[in-house]
Amino acid sequence: MFVRRSLRLKLATTFALAGMVLVLAFAFALLLLNRYQEAQLIDQIVSDEVEALLQQYEREGAIDGPPYRKLRRYEVRPDTPALSLRKWFRASWLVHGYVTRDEGERRQLPEELRDLAPGFHDVRSGGDRYRVEVREIGSTRFYIAYSVALHEERGRYFTLALVLSAVLTALATALIGLWASGRLTRQIVDLAQRVRLLDGQSVGDSLERHYPEREVAELAAAFDGYHERTARLLERERTFTADVSHELRTPLTAIQTSCELMLEDAGLSAKSRARLEKISAATVRLTDLVNAFLLMAREQADGIRGEVDLRECIEEAAESVRERAASKGLTLLVDAPQSLLLRVPRRALHAVLSNLLANAVSYTERGTVALRTQGATVEITDTGSGVVADEIPELFRRFHRGDAAGGGDGFGLGLAIVKRICEQAGWKIGIERRTEGGTRVLLSLS
Repeated sequence: MFVRRSLRLKLATTFALAGMVLVLAFAFALLLLNRYQEAQLIDQIVSDEVEALLQQYEREGAIDGPPYRKLRRYEVRPDTPALSLRKWFRASWLVHGYVTRDEGERRQLPEELRDLAPGFHDVRSGGDRYRVEVREIGSTRFYIAYSVALHEERGRYFTLALVLSAVLTALATALIGLWASGRLTRQIVDLAQRVRLLDGQSVGDSLERHYPEREVAELAAAFDGYHERTARLLERERTFTADVSHELRTPLTAIQTSCELMLEDAGLSAKSRARLEKISAATVRLTDLVNAFLLMAREQADGIRGEVDLRECIEEAAESVRERAASKGLTLLVDAPQSLLLRVPRRALHAVLSNLLANAVSYTERGTVALRTQGATVEITDTGSGVVADEIPELFRRFHRGDAAGGGDGFGLGLAIVKRICEQAGWKIGIERRTEGGTRVLLSLS
């Protein structure tokens, strides 16, 4: 089953995804920049501390000597004053300074620092990370181990804030995208609603003038042009069909009358009488066909819906084929147990029922043609040879005639006309092959 996707949702999703990609890219770049700057700041602090250590050593000739303290830190309480916190940046729990003059003093260093070569290093002591710089002047080495705990904590807070900002921004982008897509597609939806209201019969108000945007206006102008061409085409078709139907009704009436008068002649031979009866029957069928054409041409005048008794209309249609069914030895059964008033075009319903019954009689050589009703659904069955399943879609095509025996009469237009009338009236019609033989036609008038 084909599922149509929403253009508005597609636009909103595209807008949201584009915004999310940009937000995530910006957040990732900002995170990398923050880490780079933090690393630069830490290295600058360590270098400054080394310089301070060198100056202290030059002034005093020594710093805190052996035994050297281990790398450690102290927890900062939440109520610690900001001034004290700044002072503690130079305290022992953040910065550890060491000087070694020989290998013996170097062995007294904390284990994490003993084997470090000159330069910058990252070391861990317990659960803490230290940035260490080692400088060597002659045989003397200077060590600064700087705890990056505060930087890491600040980095975690920054990352959390960045993630929350990205999520909120992505959500806002999705909402804005949904709102913006609604504004973008509102005119298209409005145009679709206006197109649905077009009746295809008369050219009314221009659609183009309702839309200021160029692209939507061009689409509306295309609909205007198509609707105008369709209206002209339908008007020409109705005019031609009505004119032809009116012109044909007069000679057909004359032929029918002449046949009836000639059949009253008692001296007519049996052979001539059979020929006249065939001419009369063909004239009746052709008259019904012309009336159906005229009905379609007058779809507004004759398509007016009124209260119609379904059973009464069925009986009239059955009477139109009863004599022909009897001449073929067929049993015509009508089962419409109760009256049912429907608001439908009466002439259209009569034309459909007459054509369906006439088609069933034509393609049935023996047995029964039955018409039954169940609510607003009419079922017509016959005991003919049935229809091939592959041919069912083609039955409503113009000039298509079944291959069943007895289908030689007619012009192959009956079911095409029935389909056209049903489409105009909004009825549903279906044909299927019966398992027990024959054909079933279902006509839904609801």
